[in-house]
Amino acid sequence: GYPCSVVFQQLVRLALFCFRNNIIMTAFLGFEPLLAAQDMLGTSIRGVSTGGGSSSSSSSSSSSGSGLPNHQFLDRPKVSACAAGSCGGGFFSGQTLSGGAFAAACAAVFVARKAMMQRSPRFRSQRSIPKNFEPNRSQGRHQMAAAAAAAAAVGTGNSPPLEIAATTAGWKGKTGVILMNIGTPATTEVEDVRDYLSRFLGDDRVLDVQPAFIKYLLLQLLLATRPQKAAENYRRIWDSDKGSPLLFHSEELKESLQKELGDGFVVKLGMAYSEPFVGDSLKELAAAGVDDVLLVPMFPQYASSTTGSILANAYTVASESFCTPYLRVLPPFFDDDNYLNCMRDTLTESLGEGGSEVDHVLFSFHGIPERQCTATDDSGEVCLKRPDCCADLQRENRNCYRAQCYESARLLAQKLGLADDKWSIGFQSRLTLRGTVQWIRPYTDELLESLARRGVEKLAILAPSFTADCVETLDELGNEGREEFEAAGGKELVVLPCLNSSPRWVETLATLVRAQVPHPAGEEA
Repeated sequence: GYPCSVVFQQLVRLALFCFRNNIIMTAFLGFEPLLAAQDMLGTSIRGVSTGGGSSSSSSSSSSSGSGLPNHQFLDRPKVSACAAGSCGGGFFSGQTLSGGAFAAACAAVFVARKAMMQRSPRFRSQRSIPKNFEPNRSQGRHQMAAAAAAAAAVGTGNSPPLEIAATTAGWKGKTGVILMNIGTPATTEVEDVRDYLSRFLGDDRVLDVQPAFIKYLLLQLLLATRPQKAAENYRRIWDSDKGSPLLFHSEELKESLQKELGDGFVVKLGMAYSEPFVGDSLKELAAAGVDDVLLVPMFPQYASSTTGSILANAYTVASESFCTPYLRVLPPFFDDDNYLNCMRDTLTESLGEGGSEVDHVLFSFHGIPERQCTATDDSGEVCLKRPDCCADLQRENRNCYRAQCYESARLLAQKLGLADDKWSIGFQSRLTLRGTVQWIRPYTDELLESLARRGVEKLAILAPSFTADCVETLDELGNEGREEFEAAGGKELVVLPCLNSSPRWVETLATLVRAQVPHPAGEEA
């Protein structure tokens, strides 16, 4: 058998963690995992020898003797008492636990401690965990019981009881597809915008300011000043019936893609910082019996603050599930010929052959801080170290966002038949914090003015870093950009829409998905 002192040590660690993080723990989180394991094993976790099971009286004394009234809030002294009392008898008497009971107890303690870590405000602030990562109580009980049961089965050699609700007809072999994006405020109210920005800017990959206390102060300043202006921007592009353009375009794309892919796939939306959250979509797929999941970041190029951020969140959520899903990822598709042809076919109608309908074409990509580019160059000798660092893609800059954007513009210009002097590239949406943070150049707003002064009267602008229209395309380019261009002497700014849910894009995206899942359910190999 295993000495109860080992389990006791784990429980003490749990209690100390609660004390340090000022957690008010409920009986659900503190003692219920042990009771669940005890009930499933038919043996008292509190100091039982390997020779026999527990009686109802021993179970009762284990609960009451440790001062643990169920379903009450416990203060910190009681937490410590709970931890000591639950295994105190076995520890001080030298009794032992069976292998199954020991494994069950440790598993239950581990899951409870992990759940409380997620509830801790300090833990959430340090890791910028979005609010949707809050554990669900009912699910938590099930998860803890499952952990205890599985651990007990390992210790005893028996198979764990399986009561999996995966009886939906046709579930076997299906592939889940999650279309992933950053997110959007729930409404245009200032508080909803602030709530969204707190999660978005709280992500260390988005606002990567060090040290942590400086970021905290900066975040508080931004949340006190930025939501008012941002809410005004959202109001200008908000649809009175459908709401957020990013959300309703994404919903329409999801529905159309589901029809295009067929019954072998289950398509969901997953946002990093707003509903529907990635975690909720993963849970829905699991409930439907779908364990094979393809994550599809809706960004053609890779950036740590977009694709990297939403994938990191998805991995975190998936890792917290007892039955982790089998994840695969659609890689950046900026240079995929199917995508490029889709863009060409979509844009040619507005631009004309070779851009004949406009004077100039400006490819405007979302900007990022320079250090997020240089961090991708492990050699430290290419990215932003020489003037032609983005002239072509190579090993050193293969993951550099700026290099991928330049490659995107070059390939799109070739597909559109644009002459070299007919197009330019710029980066928008910078947050330089009064010049303290350097963002990648050239800047879109400066190019709008310079092109107008050069005599460009009809300028076409598009945003190839987005696949769905949002506040950055509809307001920053469509409203603010138009005002800047006309104020500098330009006559007409043609803002080209994103791919959104156009039939051509639905067809192309289905092709990209099928390339990652060549033989889903219902299709012959």
